[in-house]
Amino acid sequence: MTEVSERRVLRVSFESDCQQLVHIIQQNKQWPALDAELDEVETMKSAFKEFSISFISRSANVCGDGLAKDARSRMQRSSFVEVKDPLRLAIEASLYETF
Repeated sequence: MTEVSERRVLRVSFESDCQQLVHIIQQNKQWPALDAELDEVETMKSAFKEFSISFISRSANVCGDGLAKDARSRMQRSSFVEVKDPLRLAIEASLYETF
């Protein structure tokens, strides 16, 4: 979020394959073990004109899941920001729809 904010992006949509975390952020729920991180998320949300977070299945989030696993194995912070236009996102999202 910090990286995106520093690039002065005003409208953001984040996706996570952790459904419980998405629910906690969307509903402003408390989770004592993550108090510091959730406080940081709340602070960062105010930097954006529009903010959303949604759940994405791990199978549809192969790139993000791979980056997270790689970062954990190295025990260091990693950032990856890809700016996409809404049309491209819509096209990619439709590729993962199940019928």
